Amino acid sequence: MKIIDLDNRRPFDVHFTKTSGEEEQICPKCSHTRKPQNQKVKCFSWNHEKEAGFCHNCQTAFVIEKEFKPRKEYAVPQWQNNTELSDALVKWFEGRGISQFTLRQFKITEGREWMPQGKKQMNTVQFNYFRDGNLVNVKYRTGNKYFKLYKDAELIFYNIDAVKETESVVIVEGEIDCLSFYEAGIHNVVSVPNGASTGKNNLQYLDNCIEYFDNKTEIILATDNDLPGVNLRNELAARLGVEKCVKVNFRDCKDANEYLQKYGKEGLTEVINAKDPFPVSGIFTTTDLIDDLRLLYKQGLNKGLTIGEPIDEILSFEQGRLYTVTGVPGHGKSEWVDHWLVKLNLQHGVKIGYFSPENYPLQLHQSKIISKLTGCEFTQNKLSLYDFDDAVDYMAGNYFWVMPDEDFTVERILEKARYLVYKKGIGAFVIDPYNKLEHTFSRGESETIYISRFLDQLVNFCHKNNVAIILVAHPRKMMKDKATGMLDVPNMYDINGSANFYNKTDFGISIYRNFEDSRITTFVQKSKFKHLGAVGSVDLIYNYTNGRYEQYGKSVDYWDNKNWIKKEDPAMIYQDLWDKRDDLPF
Repeated sequence: MKIIDLDNRRPFDVHFTKTSGEEEQICPKCSHTRKPQNQKVKCFSWNHEKEAGFCHNCQTAFVIEKEFKPRKEYAVPQWQNNTELSDALVKWFEGRGISQFTLRQFKITEGREWMPQGKKQMNTVQFNYFRDGNLVNVKYRTGNKYFKLYKDAELIFYNIDAVKETESVVIVEGEIDCLSFYEAGIHNVVSVPNGASTGKNNLQYLDNCIEYFDNKTEIILATDNDLPGVNLRNELAARLGVEKCVKVNFRDCKDANEYLQKYGKEGLTEVINAKDPFPVSGIFTTTDLIDDLRLLYKQGLNKGLTIGEPIDEILSFEQGRLYTVTGVPGHGKSEWVDHWLVKLNLQHGVKIGYFSPENYPLQLHQSKIISKLTGCEFTQNKLSLYDFDDAVDYMAGNYFWVMPDEDFTVERILEKARYLVYKKGIGAFVIDPYNKLEHTFSRGESETIYISRFLDQLVNFCHKNNVAIILVAHPRKMMKDKATGMLDVPNMYDINGSANFYNKTDFGISIYRNFEDSRITTFVQKSKFKHLGAVGSVDLIYNYTNGRYEQYGKSVDYWDNKNWIKKEDPAMIYQDLWDKRDDLPF
């Protein structure tokens, strides 16, 4: 294995005898320089989990060099090919309407497994996840509904091989629901691996299987008939495309298996045939929206996502909304947007897409975000190659840029944004700035009417795809206050072209910089929804080291320059190893 001296990045070849835990060896850097009687002393300690080591003789810290380090690989369970089931388990499934034939088709297994909820070995039924015929993951379930997936295995849909070539697919919320549809003769069915929640769902399995949905003309969402199930259904529809999705109504039953037990195979088949389209025609009744209405009735209005900063008092983030940000050029509105979204991404997993030609070339914009993530100035002297590589790897799965070759029309940009929603699962899309788009007026269309139509396109895109759009727009030339000589604070009405920038946005935000005291104020000038924000302001100051925004009045000595994506401080790893030096045989 290749490791490096963290100080000067000199590489060393080391042969480890273990693959986990800690082990001691002679130091690849200093042992050959020591006195003959000490050359075989194991002064070098290596931790395989932390991928870090320390020599207690030469005081050198070592890590795996990123360019030599292979990409993270998923754990793969070993297929035992033992599908003989106990009579008790077969009868349990039969009591739920699932035949032994179906169990064999799905290669259901059983056995003893350590379950963390019970803190002991327990009898489990094992749902085996295959892709291209190869075992990828295993879901373990006990009789008292303890669940776990195989540790560090890849998340994919259950039964994904069955829908590789089909034009339609049924998506359910659990493996037994999947078996239930199969029992009813419906074989193009898959299940999510990790259930549903009322908050933001982890759709990593969709990212890992998205190519299976490229050829689908109909996606039947048959999630559970409860609040988490409705929430999951809506998230999947927004991601996969509402126009291709239909939904299933289980009436008085919670899920497919309960419906199978109550109404039989024919009843479950009828449910699929009676599927309802999502209401996209523009005409709605309470019947069309009953599930969402019930969800709102039971759960109420919740504040959007927050970032743990003072701005949370007046602004929160919710997908499906239009945020318009303005400010005098040079006052930091783009930097503020990046800071806010970086925190939302790190704390809530919101993936971000950008159309930001003003930040051209793209690597310049990417360098700014790397500084915000790592807390370091983007220079070779300040940012280590190790942290640089970490940030690049992290951003590859969370940040995406749109820069079409053909044109910058809003239709073209939103087409690319839709691709990112489908393929990457972005929850926020930035257009920065408005004036860099190519604006095509219809014949006889005034600028005011065009802007109204343009903003309607953005709002409709937000609603249809459940993604927030952050639109950055420059104001007209601002006037100075005669008494102070300071520029006026711009508002939505000051944006060039139309008052519709105020009228049609959900949130209006203005960033204003006072050059005399370095204060940067975030003004929330419009909040359409009281549960998501309020009109008000927050004073900030710009951290020139990394581009972050700090609370105004905070001492420079206490500014946050920490690496936000580093899971563990390497200094603490080396300290831990040093503290264990007494355990070493010298």
